[in-house]
Amino acid sequence: ITTLLAGCLFAISISAQSVSTGVSYNKTTQPALMLLLPYSESIAEGTILQKLRENGYDPETKGKAFWKQNKVNGFYTFKGVVLKDLDKQPIDLYFKVEPKGKKENERATIYLLVSKGEEKFISPETDQDIHTAAKKFLNKFVDESAAYKLQKEIEAQEGLIKDAEKKLTKIQDSEKELLKKITQ
Repeated sequence: ITTLLAGCLFAISISAQSVSTGVSYNKTTQPALMLLLPYSESIAEGTILQKLRENGYDPETKGKAFWKQNKVNGFYTFKGVVLKDLDKQPIDLYFKVEPKGKKENERATIYLLVSKGEEKFISPETDQDIHTAAKKFLNKFVDESAAYKLQKEIEAQEGLIKDAEKKLTKIQDSEKELLKKITQ
C-alpha cells in the first residue's frame, strides 16, 4: 500500500507542474503562473499560508489572511515576501484560488502573479530569475498540499480520539457509581 501510495504521489507530482499563462488583473491580462491541485480550495489556501510562513513571512498579522477585505481585484496580496531561491530580494505575491469541478472538495487552481512592487508584474522575459524562483515555489505546492491535507486529517482524527476518551471516562465513572449503588 505504501509503495502504491508513493507511486501515485510521484505520478501526481510529475504531472502537476505550474505553467505560464495570462490572467485578468485590473482589467488587463498579466503574466501569471497557474497550478492545478488535486485538492480542495481550503487545502490550497492553507498550503499557501504554510509555505509563506516557511519562507519567513507572517501572513496572519491581523486575524485570518484569506479575508474578503484582503482581496485586490480578486487576488490575495502578500507584500514583501522573500523567496528562499532569491537573494533577499522582496517581491509581492498575488494569489487567486479557484475551485475546479462541481463538487466543493474536488480540485483547485492556483494563479500566482509576481510583482517587484507597485503592481509591476514580471514575466519570464522581463526577469527570468524571479520567474524561475516563483515557479519552483509554486511547484512545491503539490507535495506540500498533500502533507498539509494529511496533517489536517490527523488533527481531525486526534480530535475524535479525545472525544471518545472523554466519553469513555464518563462511562467508566458512571459504571463506578452504579457498582457502588449495587453493593449498597
